[in-house]
Amino acid sequence: MSRLTLKAEPVEIDPDRAVAIGIIVNELVMNAVKYAYPDCAGPIHVDLRAQGDDLALSIADDGVGLNVKTDPRSTGMGQRIVTAMASKLEASVERDPAHAGTRIVLRFRRASPPAAKPASAAE
Repeated sequence: MSRLTLKAEPVEIDPDRAVAIGIIVNELVMNAVKYAYPDCAGPIHVDLRAQGDDLALSIADDGVGLNVKTDPRSTGMGQRIVTAMASKLEASVERDPAHAGTRIVLRFRRASPPAAKPASAAE
């Protein structure tokens, strides 16, 4: 059984963005549970921090990392879901190459950018 640690600053966020964040965390934590520790269990860390008007979300494990051969059980669906939700958040998604296991960091605005106002009709 893996041990999950969560460090999160209290932040206010709109419901649509909160759902997208929840789906991303779920997918990345499930990937860590399934693939990071093939022979045993290990720690999984979720961290959410405010950085000015932005938020940084990281999900990390100390497992085998992404350099190992792709697991034949993987369909890639989780990655597509994470990519779609990150796009909805207009988030950057980065893998931390210096981390021994796998660490994914998403950075995005705390609030949705304001919608562009339609151009007013010519008078």
